[in-house]
Amino acid sequence: MISFPTKKVLRGTDPGGAPVCDRLLTVQAPNAAHRPVLRSVNLWVQLLLVAAGGLGVSVFAIDPPHDTAAYCASCHVPHTSLGGDLTSVAGNANLCISCHQPGGPASTTPFANGDQALPWSGLPAGAVAAGNSHRWDASAAGHVAFLGGAATPSTGNLIPVGVFTGNYAKTYTITIATSGGVGTASFNWTATAPGGGAGNNLLTSGNVLLDQGVSVTFQGADSGAFQTGDQWNLYALSGLRNATNPTNALHTTNGVASCSACHDEHSQAMTPFDPSAPAFGGGGSGSGRHFMRVNNDANQMCMDCHVAHNVTSSLAGSHPVGIPVPIDATHKSPTLLPLETGGTNFGCLTCHQVHFSPLGDAKLLRLTDSTSVCTDCHLLSNAASLGGHFSITNDATLWPGGRLGSLMPARTLASDRGTCLNCHAVHGWPDAANPSTRYPKLLADVEENLCYTCHGTNGPAAKRVQADFAKAFNHPVANAEQAPGRRVECSDCHNVHRALPGSHVYTNTATLSRNGVTNTPALFGADGVSVDFSGLGNFAVPAP
Repeated sequence: MISFPTKKVLRGTDPGGAPVCDRLLTVQAPNAAHRPVLRSVNLWVQLLLVAAGGLGVSVFAIDPPHDTAAYCASCHVPHTSLGGDLTSVAGNANLCISCHQPGGPASTTPFANGDQALPWSGLPAGAVAAGNSHRWDASAAGHVAFLGGAATPSTGNLIPVGVFTGNYAKTYTITIATSGGVGTASFNWTATAPGGGAGNNLLTSGNVLLDQGVSVTFQGADSGAFQTGDQWNLYALSGLRNATNPTNALHTTNGVASCSACHDEHSQAMTPFDPSAPAFGGGGSGSGRHFMRVNNDANQMCMDCHVAHNVTSSLAGSHPVGIPVPIDATHKSPTLLPLETGGTNFGCLTCHQVHFSPLGDAKLLRLTDSTSVCTDCHLLSNAASLGGHFSITNDATLWPGGRLGSLMPARTLASDRGTCLNCHAVHGWPDAANPSTRYPKLLADVEENLCYTCHGTNGPAAKRVQADFAKAFNHPVANAEQAPGRRVECSDCHNVHRALPGSHVYTNTATLSRNGVTNTPALFGADGVSVDFSGLGNFAVPAP
């Protein structure tokens, strides 16, 4: 009698009825040298499935393109498995990449570790936001990257634990101060601003608290496990939580998500966001449905971890999702971006593309021009000739970093020139005076401070007006200058989405259009009245 380790492989079904398995680990793509082995493995896999079916045990669906015995044998081996799930090499993401690579069986969708998003903000000085794919090795405590350091690098491991609770994304840099194993080696840490923080001469052990909900666990008992000078970066993002859906959480370790946390490599049954995905017709069908681990037609998978962004109003501090796109004077239905499957709701994946984002700047946007993502729904700036703030060739249209209260760091990518992102933080930016809240209207700062950040005494805008408003006689735009019940801001006279470079036009002779809104670049697009004094005998034409 042949004994098959079915309990090791099969885990029954999830709440949606789909089969559930252990996390899969890595094996290299099959080659000619492996074929005799693969034939025996194929037979073993087939016998396993037959035996399990005969015993009434739920077995995996094998939907295309993972629908041949060769694919089973590419991942699973019956004996001397190095992985925990009858696989030849440990590492779920490595397993997927072994086929999803140039020259591999899935070379049309290749992945590499460098494709993973390293987003602005919170990066160390000199680091550049990059990546075209959602991470597959991060948790709510962050993503760890070993930087090297000592001539003989550490053989020990560093694992982040917990949930980052900071309001600002930041990077922890962890440096071994004295060599040794766990319990002997010590380390120092620092963190980027905003948020910051530091610690010195901390003993390596399990769950060593850094700050803001993040701890680190060191693994490595031998005396050479950690070497003086070795460093790691721990990149932590705000607004995340570890997966709570048990189907997704089953495929994480210490909260760290893998490919299989989001994708069920055996089944195409669950509904994806993609409105063009084909229908599922039962086991062995549904190619092109993205192997969703759970239904994601309404961004359910996204919201399991990114719950902080699951809001229906920008007043909650993030771009709304899960609501119909309003069709009115300032909004339209998108023509370049998809809405949720089978409906008219705007979702996370309307703007974001989880893998193979075309720009590769870690924003994971569907279009190469982020302003086009905005103007596909928003009409305020969708003019035939975009305003001066939308110049893509002028560095003056890059946010220089907050100067008058906001802690939003500078935008430095050339691709960010003239984009909406220089004034708006799509998922909100913490108010420096009360970081648990966001600036209104998803802005980078408030009112005149937002304008003075660029139009202040040191630019970068050519028109620097802050000093003019500090004179004894000036238009009162500061809140402290406002009379009770009255309010005026820069945007009451200037349409920031449509104003053009240039100055007010003055003439010595009164005309119907002198200083008018429609022919004055700085006021273009503003609501206003151009007064016609002709025929008004009781009114004197004002001096120029």
